[in-house]
Amino acid sequence: MRNIKIGSLLGIPILINPSWFFLLAFVTWILAADIYPAWIENRSNATYAIMSGLTVVMFFVSIVLHELAHSAVARGYQIPVKSITLFIFGGVAQITREAKRPLAELLMAAAGPLTSLVLGGVFLLVWWAIGAGNDRPLEVVFIWLGLTNIVLGVFNMVPAFPMDGGRVFRSLIWMISGNYFLATTIASWTGRFIAWAMIAVGILGAVGVEVYVTEGIGSLWLAFMGFFLENAARQSLVQSRIIEVLRRYRADDVMLADPTVVEASMTIASLARGVLEVNPRVCYFVEDAGKLAGILSSYQMLAVPQNEWDRTTAGEAMIPTRRLHAVAPEKLVSDVLREMENEDLTHLPVVRDGRVVGVVGRDRIIGVLRNEGLLGGRA
Repeated sequence: MRNIKIGSLLGIPILINPSWFFLLAFVTWILAADIYPAWIENRSNATYAIMSGLTVVMFFVSIVLHELAHSAVARGYQIPVKSITLFIFGGVAQITREAKRPLAELLMAAAGPLTSLVLGGVFLLVWWAIGAGNDRPLEVVFIWLGLTNIVLGVFNMVPAFPMDGGRVFRSLIWMISGNYFLATTIASWTGRFIAWAMIAVGILGAVGVEVYVTEGIGSLWLAFMGFFLENAARQSLVQSRIIEVLRRYRADDVMLADPTVVEASMTIASLARGVLEVNPRVCYFVEDAGKLAGILSSYQMLAVPQNEWDRTTAGEAMIPTRRLHAVAPEKLVSDVLREMENEDLTHLPVVRDGRVVGVVGRDRIIGVLRNEGLLGGRA
């Protein structure tokens, strides 16, 4: 299911994952049907509904501001931010690469929880300013928003990587050891242990064992979050190992040297038929009027329906040069893969002294990882 763009802040697209609507409905229902009626009694259903609607809107604005704080610090360190996405567990800023220094990661990670704590204080200050009571609907809304943001800020500082607290923990280990990969391994395993504890406590609470958590939905939600965090921490370990391996290779170690150059006016049919069957990883550089215009790989050719191959040209199907980021032969393959992922590309040209000397494809990087035993099968 695709994310839905609802706008931008500071030039950063704000997206909503369809799973977020479940959380929206769940929180609204819990507030309107349980929490607020128990807090202030004898109010109309419409009052509870309005209170819940206002609360949910302000709460998710708070989450966006939390993620925007991460993004602002990242941009301050010249790290691009692709988007902020709201999903079932809250929100996440898609920061396109890791920090190069532990202090930068520390500040990036801590910015979100600190923002939540500040927002919690602001909501409680507003509550105090309007009377500091607990029996009027608006007062109750601000109390809930204040306390929830404070709890969110504190919870996010739990050292369960890749949560914010886990990233702060990793940055501190990184500072002390000077070894990014060791810090990632320690932080990821710590995150997995905490996630297993969350799963265990959640399941025990769900079956009625006294473990000091809310029974029923609250316990199941804790277990659900534990499963999510365990998977994320495990993936972080895998990604760290992949990066560590790929840093041993340069672009010219894995590139296809001197790839074929074709004219932009040639049809897909003339380039694909009889070729894809023999070489399913074929890749062409496309020239137009003697200048490099783009790259055409099997991925782009196969994206065109076969009944349109005879009337579709290479120039129409290719990835144009404006979307490509040429890399130097000595560039680390770990950095090449990161650029591919950021721009959703399958190939990148390798350039020396302004001349294209090769092309790196994802399939060749995958081959390296298979040979290193990090992926199933062999290249």
